[in-house]
Amino acid sequence: MPRFSEQFVQQVAQATDIVDLISQYVALKRKGHEFVGLCPFHDDKRPSMNVSPTKQIFKCFACGAGGGVFQFLILYDKMSFPEAVRTLAERANIPLPVETGAPSEPVGGLSKNDLLRVTAAAQRFFQSSLQTPIGRSALEYARGRGLSDESIERFGLGFAPDSWDGLIQFARRQAIGETQLVTAGLAVRREQSGGCYDRFRNRLIFPILDPTGGVIGFGGRALAAEERAKYLNSPETPLFDKSANLYALNWARETIVKDEQAVVVEGYLDVLLPHQVGLTNVVATLGTALTERHVRLLSRYAREVVLLFDSDTAGQAAAERALEIFLAQQVNVRIAAVGEGKDPADFVLARGGDALKALIAEAPDALQYAWTRREEAYRQAGGNLADRRRIVDDFLRLITSSAVYGAIDEIRRGQLAQHIAHMLNVPLGDLQAQMRRLARRLPTTPAASPAPAAPAGPHKTEPALLAERHVLEVLLNRYDLFDHCCERVDPQDFADPALRTIATAVWDAAHAGQLRLDELLACEPLAPLGSLLADLATEGERRGNYEQTLDGAVELIVYRRDRQETRELRSDAMSDDEKLRRFHNRLNQPDARRRPKIL
Repeated sequence: MPRFSEQFVQQVAQATDIVDLISQYVALKRKGHEFVGLCPFHDDKRPSMNVSPTKQIFKCFACGAGGGVFQFLILYDKMSFPEAVRTLAERANIPLPVETGAPSEPVGGLSKNDLLRVTAAAQRFFQSSLQTPIGRSALEYARGRGLSDESIERFGLGFAPDSWDGLIQFARRQAIGETQLVTAGLAVRREQSGGCYDRFRNRLIFPILDPTGGVIGFGGRALAAEERAKYLNSPETPLFDKSANLYALNWARETIVKDEQAVVVEGYLDVLLPHQVGLTNVVATLGTALTERHVRLLSRYAREVVLLFDSDTAGQAAAERALEIFLAQQVNVRIAAVGEGKDPADFVLARGGDALKALIAEAPDALQYAWTRREEAYRQAGGNLADRRRIVDDFLRLITSSAVYGAIDEIRRGQLAQHIAHMLNVPLGDLQAQMRRLARRLPTTPAASPAPAAPAGPHKTEPALLAERHVLEVLLNRYDLFDHCCERVDPQDFADPALRTIATAVWDAAHAGQLRLDELLACEPLAPLGSLLADLATEGERRGNYEQTLDGAVELIVYRRDRQETRELRSDAMSDDEKLRRFHNRLNQPDARRRPKIL
């Protein structure tokens, strides 16, 4: 990946608002002059991440992640610094410099931006094919399923021709090679004869977009009745991870944040038909069961999730599996069933959007839904005591795990226990004893995702190193105070390597008249230290009292440096009394810039 000039990087940074950028990935709410949200870099249960529109930084006070716009993309999308610059430049419609505009293949394979250009080209091919005579059958199928032409256009539906190399031939004319298509999951290599063939053939195509609108994969619905795989999705690629993405989140995100509710379904049409009638908070899994990563993704945007799966046995089983994951992640979940053997798309066509809205609004909470299903199974068990015991224990385990993970409180757990004890005609104490036994078998907390390393820097109990932090904390908030310390200390006085690197950049920028936090965050050599920069700026603003803090910190650094010089002179075999005398005279000279240390 080519490097960009400092001027270009600064232009991209200035054109990108950090609140707008992070809002595409996390639901943010204003809190005073800043915004807060759930941190996407660890298993956050309460808003731990602050975003400052004034400083253009983000900072998580739980896991330590932080930085500016480039650092956010680097952490979230696992990008390199140049890839993050390119991505934000394209987002801001800033033309890339001529020498860096052509796609390049970095060592180790194609970059994500390169692959996004490949998938965007494929999307154009599929969309244009749908509007040709060969795409007529696919277009009629989409219309026959209830989609309007407006929806077909809005959601980017397309058609993969019934050809082994239709996309390959098109890509070749776009200077896209087979290796790029294979890496993007659009072509498959032949095992015996060599060469490649199109992965998607004779299918209605649904593009899968990331939250920012980039095409990361495709889903294809077979049009031939004899096709064994009714639906085919893109394989796992550097862009596409089906366990970490949700279909239509890019279109649904805004409504989900506004309503604080997301509705999860299983299929592409189960999303598009509700969207078409105005239910725009609906998303779908991508050919896989709901995972903890899906739940964490949804929790960044919604306080409540409604599961709306098919009413068949498989759909209800999927709802049961998902229920425990949501409860373990402390996300409020309700479950709706469409009934009548229909899926949500059929329900919308048969009953309309208002009926679906009512069904969602009346959906029972997860535990009520779970008990209703088990209550029926309990009755059907009749006199089979073993089955009855298994059904009751299964539900008690669900209640207990919900309480352990904090999904329900003690009052709710007690109410459920009383209800079951009354229905079963058993003493409440016996039921609660069994729940305590089940609780002992559970882990105390659900598995958490790994958090980024804490910001680099000195340990806060070392006064001299703490002073180094204080100097930078002040200068990153009050650029005008640089002259108060620049003649008394310089970057070589910083003992901590990370702080010395930042101090060098601060001194260079200040001497050039360009000392600004946002410009430091846009400096590629400092990209690995973005979290530390954000930490310093945040801590400095929190502490305030800038001039007194700076004076005391400078005094301590100067004192440490002078003591070190004294020790070196005394240990130097070549030193003499005259050198020591001159050194002590210098220390005793009055310094107009020296101020009393503020304790």
